[in-house]
Amino acid sequence: MPDDLLEVAKLGRTIGLKGAVKIFDRSDFPSQFKKGAKFYLRNGEILEILSFSGANFSAIFKNYESVEAAANLTNQILYRSKEDTRKFCKLQKGEFFYFDIIGLEIYEDGAVLGRVRDISQIGSGYLFEVETDESLISQTLPKEFFIPYVDAYVKEISLSERKIFTQNARAILENS
Repeated sequence: MPDDLLEVAKLGRTIGLKGAVKIFDRSDFPSQFKKGAKFYLRNGEILEILSFSGANFSAIFKNYESVEAAANLTNQILYRSKEDTRKFCKLQKGEFFYFDIIGLEIYEDGAVLGRVRDISQIGSGYLFEVETDESLISQTLPKEFFIPYVDAYVKEISLSERKIFTQNARAILENS
């Protein structure tokens, strides 16, 4: 089982008589749930979708084609490797995977403000949860702060440099 697994869905109750299981998508890529797609369970077992219904967002998995067998999948979490995520989930221009953003350093005017610890979805927008750089904490600034992922604050994300370049983010930090 790969070490770099990402949680993509939670399985719910069975639906109907053929072993279909409700899927609660926890990703931004519902298109990855289709016939032939493979996912991991926590125990390392690989589940393959035999059929998928977009109408009620449910799937029948190989070797779980009865209600009794499928009931064993209730409340299980589906995982996918980062490699498979990159392969099967296509990004639009200017989009990034969460796992590529987490850990990037935040820079403003040449100075490091901190590092992205997490990303939260707030309504239709996103906030970067930033762990403040130690040099700024020693100046009595907060240990963490949030930067809205909007153009007014985020100028550029450079995956190759592992940096996010911001404007006006220092003011957020200082007023947090």
